[in-house]
Amino acid sequence: MFLNSSIYLAPLQSFTTVPYCMAFAKVVGGVDKYFTPFYRADRAGNFSLEKYLLSRPHLNIVPQVLSNRAGELVLFTHLMLERGFDEVNLNLGCPFPMVVKRRLGAGLLPYPKDVDQMLSLFFQKKIPVRLSVKLRLGLHDVNEVTAVLDVLKQYPLAEVIMHPRLGVQRYKGNPDWDAFAQLSKDYHLVANGDIITARGLEAMQQRFTDVQAWMIGRGLLMNPCMLKVDLDWKDCVNKLHDLFLDYLREFGFSEPQILNQLKCFWEYPSKFREGGSRVFRKMKKVGHFDDYQVLKNRLLDLE
Repeated sequence: MFLNSSIYLAPLQSFTTVPYCMAFAKVVGGVDKYFTPFYRADRAGNFSLEKYLLSRPHLNIVPQVLSNRAGELVLFTHLMLERGFDEVNLNLGCPFPMVVKRRLGAGLLPYPKDVDQMLSLFFQKKIPVRLSVKLRLGLHDVNEVTAVLDVLKQYPLAEVIMHPRLGVQRYKGNPDWDAFAQLSKDYHLVANGDIITARGLEAMQQRFTDVQAWMIGRGLLMNPCMLKVDLDWKDCVNKLHDLFLDYLREFGFSEPQILNQLKCFWEYPSKFREGGSRVFRKMKKVGHFDDYQVLKNRLLDLE
């Protein structure tokens, strides 16, 4: 039995797009917030945004931004306000080297003064949009995050989401839930990291009874009905796939783009069935929709 807490779908680059979130909400539901993959300004300081990135009734989408500049954060937030959103999430956790070396994502965690300056200038603008932050334990050292959290608690943030790994770990090793436990005594945190089964979520909820919200990524992508025990995996994934395809066509994706998006869709569900990874490797190589359909049906038929 799940405790009474909120569930968020984590932002995964190329996966938790708006069309996917829309399909997930209709077919599965049970998620309180859907976080988009991050948006990042170009060299001129402009954001390239899809036309379909809009606030939608009964679907709580939170656009995420990757930035270390107050001006970019202000601009992005204004753009999201114009599109009807009431919350924006700042990414201070992306661990990829090309991001980190530019002091973005987890690369900003060793510099709490820079975080403070950015947030100070942002909140001076008094934009009527809530700001939340997603971060890690630090880049190189768990002690880095304490200074950042001390900065964050000075500002009226909507919430702080913690993935208890270091940036240098990327997604290797285990999350440090003991460190999370210590931090959660002094800071109100949303928990995120390696929750891939319903039983695993229950165990974490029982351990951290004060945590009010849980962010889940790969677990829900592998098994969308992970938290809906009355749903059949094959039927659920098939309906999710078909509605996702409908939205891609509705939003004007080209056929090659659609094929690439659908291949991406299967990266995680294929891991949920024995032999699925082998079929997925073949799927990645196909160039025609008919060949894709054959492999899609093969994945659905795996036990």
